[in-house]
Amino acid sequence: MAGRGRARGRSRGLVDQEITSPGGLASRHSDGDAEEVPNGQFHSEPLDVKNSTPDQPTLSLNDMKSILEDSRTYSDQNDVKRVLLCAKNFVRTEEDVRLLALIIYNKCLEDCSLAKRGSEMCDIMSCIEVGNIKFRNCLLNLVQADYKARKEIAVQNPQRFTCFLAFLCNIFGIMRTATDEVFKPLVNPIFDCFNLILNPNYVREDEESVEPRVADVENVNEDACEVFSQELQPIGKLLEENGEEQMQQLIDNIRTCIINSKSLPRVRCSLLEVIEAYARGWEPANNETTRFYCDMSVGLISGLVL
Repeated sequence: MAGRGRARGRSRGLVDQEITSPGGLASRHSDGDAEEVPNGQFHSEPLDVKNSTPDQPTLSLNDMKSILEDSRTYSDQNDVKRVLLCAKNFVRTEEDVRLLALIIYNKCLEDCSLAKRGSEMCDIMSCIEVGNIKFRNCLLNLVQADYKARKEIAVQNPQRFTCFLAFLCNIFGIMRTATDEVFKPLVNPIFDCFNLILNPNYVREDEESVEPRVADVENVNEDACEVFSQELQPIGKLLEENGEEQMQQLIDNIRTCIINSKSLPRVRCSLLEVIEAYARGWEPANNETTRFYCDMSVGLISGLVL
């Protein structure tokens, strides 16, 4: 996880490579034969898997895994429409829908840099359903299960927890309901995860716990806090619109963590960047501000700044 900081070129390793087909699967037909998906139809109706034409190639589970478990599939240069077409040629049963959601979800939880593109892929696949099983519901069930186990995951597997937070923030910022609204049920889980990073002892007011409620700023994970800053800023305005009181409480917790002298320098740097974003109404920072925090982050990581 330590190698995925903002100043280290996160998720840039593959963008210069030419990708002719999604992931590691060799293209099964030429570009001229590729089926086109009209714009704006991804959410209009479910994929009709029963009426697939006989000459359409059917992808096996291994084929689909080779595509979705290949990091090149998540490159910005890879057209998500093509991934949708692959999914269309894979899904035949309700279990296929569940497997499709699980493969994408698990891949996104391996690397925070895949969260945004993975969420875009999930958004375009929201139209997939077989019988009573919908892709979107399968995905949200996976998210709900990890949210319930968030405290255990944060302790036992910090990298998975930060990837989970990144994915959670991105599906909130990207995916929409059938009526084009944000997934409001994700608001509380996002705030809970943010507060858990700031204080491993965090307990919501409506939760009962024998754990102490005092802040534990000495044990704030530096990498998790950097992901915190990166993921909160793009969705901060939308999140605040749907949880104003919770945002105010989160900002107060951030201030407490910054002021506390026991907080680590990298933690304070990441959180100060969030405070500045909040103060300017979540508008993007200018180039000078962005450069300052990038340089400061590099200095802190390399030990040149104390």
